[in-house]
Amino acid sequence: MNFFETIFLDLGFSWTLAKLIPYVLMALLGFILVYTLHQRVKQRLKKWLSMSILCLLPFWTYFAFFPIYQGDFVNTHFQPTCLEKFPSKLTLNVVVLPSCPYCHETIPFMNKLIERHPNLHIRYVVVAKSSKSMRGFRSTLNRKIAVDLSKKPEDWIIMAQGGFPCMILSEHKKIIYAWENDHFGVRAIDDILSHLK
Repeated sequence: MNFFETIFLDLGFSWTLAKLIPYVLMALLGFILVYTLHQRVKQRLKKWLSMSILCLLPFWTYFAFFPIYQGDFVNTHFQPTCLEKFPSKLTLNVVVLPSCPYCHETIPFMNKLIERHPNLHIRYVVVAKSSKSMRGFRSTLNRKIAVDLSKKPEDWIIMAQGGFPCMILSEHKKIIYAWENDHFGVRAIDDILSHLK
């Protein structure tokens, strides 16, 4: 989440719109630049080339710094078999491995998510046999986020379908659905928050 997206979230927009609006504004800025400068260039070929570049420049510059990922605007989830007990409350279960760098990369985002939505329950499930493997997560996660050690690591690996991190949304001790890391974007966040209402 970048500065511009944060502004739109603070204004009350959904996570999806907060991600989309800056791109739309950059495209509009490109058209405004073309509209205001098109009469200054007289030669036809130079005009066409310079106006095309000016039109696309703001959008591509923003995209270069803040790219769109596959999971941002597509909400692709799956339904794993429920092999473990889940909490009764609506909970986002983040299934992680202790040595997985992508799993550790989820920490800043989940910390921001719990700050913005303190009524959302988030729980990290560390798939390992030793409680020492939880330290890296417990020391950096917000205190409102629970960190549990998996009791049956094999069952969690099956539920995550071998992909880590895996986000599993549960309620009433059952799985609603789950996301692979590549498919967990702003649409998924909006979907989760719609269950809170």
